Amino acid sequence: MMAARFRTRQHGLSLVELAVAMAIVGVIGVFTWRWLEGTRQPLQRPAMMGQLAQAQAAVEGFVLAHHRLPCPALTNAGNESCADATAVLLPWRALGLGSSFSQLHYGVNRGGTGLDLAVTAPAFVRPTLGVDFSQLLPIPAGTAVVTKAVTDAGDAITAATNRNNVVNGLDWCRVLRRYAANPTVANTLRIGTSNANEIPVAYVLVHPGANGVFEGNNASGGSHRFDFPGRTPDPRFDDLAIAVGPADLSARIGCVARLGELLAAAQGAYAAYDTARVVREYWSLLIFDIEQAESAVQNADTAFQLATMNAAIAAGSAALAIASAANTEAATVFGIALSAASALAAAAELGLAIAEQRVAREELLAATAKEAAVHPYVAHVLDSFTQALNAAVLRDTKGLNP
Repeated sequence: MMAARFRTRQHGLSLVELAVAMAIVGVIGVFTWRWLEGTRQPLQRPAMMGQLAQAQAAVEGFVLAHHRLPCPALTNAGNESCADATAVLLPWRALGLGSSFSQLHYGVNRGGTGLDLAVTAPAFVRPTLGVDFSQLLPIPAGTAVVTKAVTDAGDAITAATNRNNVVNGLDWCRVLRRYAANPTVANTLRIGTSNANEIPVAYVLVHPGANGVFEGNNASGGSHRFDFPGRTPDPRFDDLAIAVGPADLSARIGCVARLGELLAAAQGAYAAYDTARVVREYWSLLIFDIEQAESAVQNADTAFQLATMNAAIAAGSAALAIASAANTEAATVFGIALSAASALAAAAELGLAIAEQRVAREELLAATAKEAAVHPYVAHVLDSFTQALNAAVLRDTKGLNP
């Protein structure tokens, strides 16, 4: 009997211990569930932000390839829909992303005349700065070195002129900068909660958050406004977003640096062009000096011929006066003296003509030598202009690429 009673007490003690153990396990389970629930959101947020960052990189990479921002997609198929103003989905297929990005909303500025960031820009940027460099040519003929320099300069001018109407990312950067300078234009893309509290942006990316539902302004389609990316989460709002302003986007994709490089190169080409024009004018003056010297030589030659004729006539007159001296008296002596004076004057005139002829020829030789000496400098100046203009063309050809 006592053994049976002992066994009954032992069985009851095991049930109590089991109940206590189960209670402890239950409490631990509750705490574990609460801990996991509390840590689940922080673990998801980095993944959401990582997806937004990937989408941002793809959007800005699209600019480098297509010279514009992508249009939103109308459906989950992920293709651009540039003609539909209600499109608000990320065009994941056009960006080369996976279908998991189809859950993101995407807005891009399509408002403001001439400020649409999802269209190809007109040709604003010109490596010639709008200057007609062809006015530099033709240049007077020179040596073979000058001829080659002139040919190279002509080729560079043609290449630069052909680039004037070619569109690339630099032209789109001009649109982006205009948008940054005109933030108050109506119907442009903005982030904020009201008209009095909003900021213009170039594009916006929005993740629906853990609940998978877009809330606030992010749920309306976002045709002109999305919520601030830093909006405080609450039970009715957990969206995550990235918004990029026009000035920030300009810096991120290198608009400022690339436009600055092109402007510096184009201004360098213009400075070299200005120098070449001055050298060309100087060269033209040297050629003019040669022409004047040649004219002076011709005049000296003519004066020499006239002086020679006058000397011959004077000599003939003197001989005739002497020959007739036997048949004349005092008048003949006077005629001989007069003829002799004329002969002396003619001889003096001939001497002056010979001296002028020598001086004219020396001046022609000096002018010719001076003009020939400037040929290497002309070639150097033209080569500098060609290199500077080619550098501007190369920078324009690269567009937004380094």
